[in-house]
Amino acid sequence: MSDARLLLLLPGGDRREVALGNRATIGRQPGNTVVLVDREVSKDHALVERVGTDWFFRDLGSSNGSFVNGRRTSTCLLSHGDELLLGASTLRFERPETAPVRTISARVNVTSSETSILKALPSDDAAGFLPEGQIASDELLRHDYEKLRIAMELGRRIVLEQDEGALLDQILAFAFDVLPVADNGVILLVDADNGQLAPKAVRSREGSDQVVLSDSILRRVRESRDSVLTLDAGIDSRFATSASIVVQGIRSAMAVPLLVRDEVKGVLFLDSRKTAAAFSEKDLQLLNGVAAQASLALERTALSRQIAKEAEARAHLSRFLSPALVEQARLGKLDLQKRGTLTLVTVMFADIRGFTQISEGVGPEETVRMLNEYFERMVDIVFRHGGVLDKFIGDALMALWGAPVGGPDDVDRALSCALEMQEQLALLNETRIAEGRGPIHCGIGVNAGQAVVGTMGSSKRLEFTAIGDPVNLASRLCGLAGPGEIMVSQEAMALTTMPFLTEARPPTQVKGKSQPVPLVKLLGAGG
Repeated sequence: MSDARLLLLLPGGDRREVALGNRATIGRQPGNTVVLVDREVSKDHALVERVGTDWFFRDLGSSNGSFVNGRRTSTCLLSHGDELLLGASTLRFERPETAPVRTISARVNVTSSETSILKALPSDDAAGFLPEGQIASDELLRHDYEKLRIAMELGRRIVLEQDEGALLDQILAFAFDVLPVADNGVILLVDADNGQLAPKAVRSREGSDQVVLSDSILRRVRESRDSVLTLDAGIDSRFATSASIVVQGIRSAMAVPLLVRDEVKGVLFLDSRKTAAAFSEKDLQLLNGVAAQASLALERTALSRQIAKEAEARAHLSRFLSPALVEQARLGKLDLQKRGTLTLVTVMFADIRGFTQISEGVGPEETVRMLNEYFERMVDIVFRHGGVLDKFIGDALMALWGAPVGGPDDVDRALSCALEMQEQLALLNETRIAEGRGPIHCGIGVNAGQAVVGTMGSSKRLEFTAIGDPVNLASRLCGLAGPGEIMVSQEAMALTTMPFLTEARPPTQVKGKSQPVPLVKLLGAGG
């Protein structure tokens, strides 16, 4: 007969108990051990099964996922009192003969005290489990096997866990299963900002509202990187001055370092308040092994977060920077902070002529297809000439040269880019006409001058952009350019370092300028 059951908490306050055999399936489909009439529950949603003396929960690839104690979970070890949320249905796992072990929001108090360490073990010490030929009894063999099995199970179960909080909870849960005499457990991690140990996960077998740790134990672990064991602390006279141990009545405690690349990233602490000499040196060695796997898991999750953060940043930057500049930004060689600087930039605007009439004639689907086809080519050309895609403005695009990295040939690059854009647009139009589609024509304006450049916006959305009079004038020049034309200001032409073919235009009055603006029409590259 099983020693465990599931308590179904039904709407309206009703409850129903389901005794568990060695294996129970949960789902919406008839035939499951527990049938939940809940449209958010999959037909075959989850499984609860017994492995040895332990019970495990496993999600069976459900559509909406499974939550254990409020955390989304694929697989976990179950403890008495754990609550399962499947869709809108709540089930409580109960194992009456075991004391409740649960994650709590207890206050962790680290007190100043001097504590003698009775046992110290190097963290890389793998001794403690005898070779097969030296095992004297079946009982010792079973005892060691069970501990090793649980330690190996920890590594297997946490290998896919990416959430740090859930990972720490699982580590403590496994530690309690390995060492059933433990009353309280705490995992402390080094705070990256102040370098101090801060509690990140707490677990209590009896729901204590406060767990007190001795700073001398923590200090010893951090400084020596040893795993430490205190035996019978409640009656040992050497602990008379250690208020944090005496007041709490701790009779045995262990603390082991969490090492990542030989650096202490945290401490795993367990105590027992009921049994004298509750923990043995072999227990300390086992906890050492648990800590080693926990350290690897913490490093893995940290690397995963870093990779995800870099991928997100790279994806964001690749929207407006060329691949070469994205790589410089990733390496920290570009300053893209949220501030503005006055910088000499070259600004280009390119705008499709007659876009409204074109879109009205071809319909929305063809309009989107046309814009994607057009922008794909134009942006590639901007990146090829070292420009920065500032933004899309409807059917127009804005590009920059000179920021975040500038050079003496920024204007040359911008003008060469504008010429290639018109050339490639002509080739694209040949294909479009051959396919029975209408041609696309654009006008381009280029200007250079001092503008405020930086990453601007809100904390939720930032854009790398330039603002100021040179930007406004480039937009006005684009508006003056006819289909296939490139209008360039005299300020930009004065900064060229290579010859270009141009045609002078009379000074033109533009919005925002009190005097007519001198400009030229760019015809091609010189030489």
